[in-house]
Amino acid sequence: MKKVVLLFSLLAFIGTQLNAQDKKGFDKEKVFVGSGINLGFFNGFILGLNPEVGYSLNRFVDAGLATNVNYFSQNDQYSSTVYRTFTFGGGPFIRIWPANMFFIGGQFEYNSINYSVKNSNTITERQKFTAPSLLIGGGYGSRYVGRSQFSTSIMVDILRDANSPYIDYYGRLQPVFRTTFTFYLRDRKRGR
Repeated sequence: MKKVVLLFSLLAFIGTQLNAQDKKGFDKEKVFVGSGINLGFFNGFILGLNPEVGYSLNRFVDAGLATNVNYFSQNDQYSSTVYRTFTFGGGPFIRIWPANMFFIGGQFEYNSINYSVKNSNTITERQKFTAPSLLIGGGYGSRYVGRSQFSTSIMVDILRDANSPYIDYYGRLQPVFRTTFTFYLRDRKRGR
């Protein structure tokens, strides 16, 4: 956990230092809102939404808060058992864009998880628990501050908590593919 805090502190420090070059202060037109759509299908099935609100600190760094609502399903490969998870949570994110079309980023999440096991169409077990996750990855998209954005990314949970929704029943990482659409808030008086 100390490594996670250190990593996010380092990313926040880099973002702050890059932002120090821009002395204009808060600009509401750098605020963006949007949502990501998660899809995963390697060792099971993942479907989710990730509403977010963020701020473009400068031309290289975006930071903000994201929430998530996810559904996970995995069939046991040796029986008729189905493992299902419904997750909701949220936390901060950061994206660093070294070029207008590529980014690296991270998102810390703290998730509340409802877990069930279904065997022969009968629910045999139910549990509720929580788990932290740190999704790290990269992606491709369009980024021009002030315009609508679209990006696609792949991320994995590097914390690998046993209860993480991004780790399957067998302890394997579940890569998360996310497509995100965001829109900047604009001053209506200025028009388009």
